[in-house]
Amino acid sequence: MNQEEKAKRYDWLLNEYKGVEQQINMVPKIPLDETLHSLDSREYTAINQNKVNVLKQKLTRIDEEVKRLF
Repeated sequence: MNQEEKAKRYDWLLNEYKGVEQQINMVPKIPLDETLHSLDSREYTAINQNKVNVLKQKLTRIDEEVKRLF
């Protein structure tokens, strides 16, 4: 892969990363007052935490691919 192709792939990966971050930000959190009163101080319901975990795994894979580019 030449430098131009790497640059295009990097830009694409960066856009994908931003998109996944936006998806994470859109996952509803438990209201702050409920979080503060809870002993485990979870930010998300169990279902939403699973969604966030999957999305964070995508971010990790994107990071790994970016590192392989350079």
